Amino acid sequence: MNVFVASVAFWRFHKSGLFDARIFVPLACASVPMAWLGSRLHLEGRAYSVVLGLALLAAGWLLGWGRRAHDDEPVKPVGLPLALGVGVGLGFLAGLTGIGGGVYLTPLLIFLRWTSAKTAGGISALFIVVNSIAGLIGLGEKALIWEPIFVLGPVIGVAAAFLGTYLSVLRWNSMTFRRVLAVVLWIAAIKSLIKALA
Repeated sequence: MNVFVASVAFWRFHKSGLFDARIFVPLACASVPMAWLGSRLHLEGRAYSVVLGLALLAAGWLLGWGRRAHDDEPVKPVGLPLALGVGVGLGFLAGLTGIGGGVYLTPLLIFLRWTSAKTAGGISALFIVVNSIAGLIGLGEKALIWEPIFVLGPVIGVAAAFLGTYLSVLRWNSMTFRRVLAVVLWIAAIKSLIKALA
């Protein structure tokens, strides 16, 4: 699902010029091996739900309310050591939680003011693709789970990705884009934490 949906999102953002390879490359180079490692230590059960829920809560806050002014005005250059450190940390978290890492990267790119909100979306989409592939490789045979109903997942996901990227790229301003994504993250976070307490 991550690979299918994020590939559509990346194509849409990139087509609109909302991607920066200079930021993506160091992040991806550091994150891919760590995503593989994180997937080898894949969390399960309550621990997984708690880690995922707390990470999504933090990401939602950074994305929607962490920085209010000058959202589309990058003012800070990207330092290579910090970019590599971010890649290592987010790659490992992506592998550990199995969700690609883009939901963590987008808020951080905006909060650090490395890029505009929508360009952060394009970078994060490809970040999800490469880290999801690394995580799948790390899972090995554990990733080979199949049920006929699974066919519907990518179909519905890709259709939703086309709609979502149409709205985020062409219709919403940057703040609306951020707030909508933040609410989605918080809903997922609350659901995960409720599951942990059940």
